[in-house]
This record gives sequence, structure tokens and C-alpha cells, in this order.
Amino acid sequence: MKKKIITSASSFFMAVLLLASCSRTEENVPLGQDTVEITVQNFVRPVSLRNQEIPFTVISQTGVDVTLESQFYVDGQAIDGNVFSSSEIGEFEAYATYLDGGVEVSTTPENFSVIIPKRKVVLEDYTGTWCGFCPSVAAAIEEASLESDDLAIVAIHITANSNPDPMHFDNVEILRDAFEIDGLPQARIDRSQFWFAPYFISDALENAGSDTTCAISFTSTLDGDQLITQVNVVSETGINPGDKLVVYLLEDGILYDQENYYNEDPTSPYFGLGNPIPNFEHNHTLRKSLSAPLGDDIAQGAALEEYSVTYNTTIPADYVTENLTLIAMYVSADNLAYNAQVGAINTVVPYQ
Repeated sequence: MKKKIITSASSFFMAVLLLASCSRTEENVPLGQDTVEITVQNFVRPVSLRNQEIPFTVISQTGVDVTLESQFYVDGQAIDGNVFSSSEIGEFEAYATYLDGGVEVSTTPENFSVIIPKRKVVLEDYTGTWCGFCPSVAAAIEEASLESDDLAIVAIHITANSNPDPMHFDNVEILRDAFEIDGLPQARIDRSQFWFAPYFISDALENAGSDTTCAISFTSTLDGDQLITQVNVVSETGINPGDKLVVYLLEDGILYDQENYYNEDPTSPYFGLGNPIPNFEHNHTLRKSLSAPLGDDIAQGAALEEYSVTYNTTIPADYVTENLTLIAMYVSADNLAYNAQVGAINTVVPYQ
């Protein structure tokens, strides 16, 4: 059961009639002897953790909540009530039936999963377009991302003295104070672990994809210039005092010249590309913090109790919306990232 819901977006369900295009009267169908099949949006959460309560919901084609009048089935077996859980991981199929005017209605079978969450490692690159040594971190991150999908990457740009950076993050001083960021380049793993040159890939990937006990999901919708994002967090061990949720908006594909002190280094992937490198592609660029930069407090909760919060933000006109992604981090009171989730805006990103 959810602990806190600030939006009604995830609880909106619509039933769409697929079969029986004619009325029962026109077809002279005896009441109680025909079955009409419907598709129900958001019938079930697509992914859940072991032993987590999984609620099913059915809204009729006329907009009536018929959940309590429905019989639910999981893998063909009837269950009591509308809540299911499993101690085993795997793929499941569910559907529901109910009577509507004497006619049995059956929802189209819906698939869902029960999982052990996998850990996404957070890599944060403190960088500047004026910083000639900073491409070394970008190269290491690119190499790491080729070896694992279980990474959540953030590039945090900094203007330094007379060296401007057009992607400068306005709240960067908060991060610099918290994570001891002095000269550049600087990199961190899971927010608080130092990642030093020569940036060994094995250090970045040590925990990537490993089993963990917590997971994050989010759903975002862009309406004009308004981005509405609902983020959910769940933990098998419960939410601890001081735990926080960090949510950032990132942009890929920003082209801007990059200083390059490796132009004459034949061992560098940036050898011979010029100094500066013209129209260097800057990815994972931190644009906005939807939460506080160090995260918003999460109310303490019991094991497997889902926490949900919604953020509204305005997208500036110069952002390329198709290049925008979100990263959400579940972190401890001392800023260690337990897990993270990343995905494009305007999508549903389930627990993983």
C-alpha cells in the first residue's frame, strides 16, 4: 500500500471496449451467457518486488470502479480480493471478471513481473568546457557505459572565475561543498566515493547490476512546457530516517567547443581532434534539479511500503525535449546512493 500519493495521475484508469460492437439487444444475447472482453489501462503495476503487495484495479467502460465486484485471477488461479504478492521472482499473467448488466466481462490478460532489484551505479562528472583535462573523465564514462547498462550518469558543469560555461549548474556550490569538489576534473561514484585518475573502469562497474534491496520507478508527462513527474521508491528493508530522493533533469547532445589538452597525446581518444574540440557533444548534462540538489527527505516507512511524490517543473524553450532524460537517486542521510533510475521524459520507467 502506498504511503504517500501527491498526484492522481497513476490512479487514473480507462476501460476500452474491444469486442461486441453491437448491443446485447441487437444480438439477442441471453443475459449471463456471453463474455465481453475489455482492455484496462494500468490494471496492474508492471513490476514489483518480492512480497510487495500488488493491487489490481478495474474501471468499467462507463467509468465505474468495479474492483470490489471483480474476481481476479493470476496465472489462471482465482485469488481472494484484489491484492497479490509473490515470494518468487518471475513473470505472471492476471485478469479479472465481473458482471455488467448480466453479461460477464473479462479483462484482457495483463503481464507483470516480480523481481530482485538491480543496482544502477551513479557516476557524476564535475566538468567545464574550459577544462582541458576534463575529457579524460568523459572518455572513461563512455567506456564504462559500453560495458554496462546499469549506470546513471550526470555531468555537472561549472563556471570558474573568468572561464564561463554555458551549461553551468546554478546550484553547483551546494554540491561542491557537500562532495569536496575543488579543482577539475573531479568524479564521484554513488555520490560520495572518489573516482580518481586514471579512472579505472573496474571501480565504476564494481557494483553495477548487482542485487539490491531497493528500487525506483517514475512516470513523466510533458504538457506544453510543463513536465509532471511522479517518482516511486520502495525498499525491502524499509526507508530509514534521513533517507532522501534526488531527482535531476538532464540533456544530451549539446554541441559546444571543449578545451582538450590531449590533442597531442596519441594514447587519448581525443588525439588530433583539436584544442578546443569544435562542437564537442556534451551528454548527461545536468540542467535542473527537480528536488533539492542534495535531495528531499523521504518519510520513514516500513519494509515494502511504497513512497510516491510528484514534481512539476517548467521546461525552458531552449531545451531540446527529445534529448531530455530524468535521473532519480535514492540516497542515505550522508549522501551515499543506494540505487538510481534513469530514463527519457514522457515515458513510464518501471522498477528494475
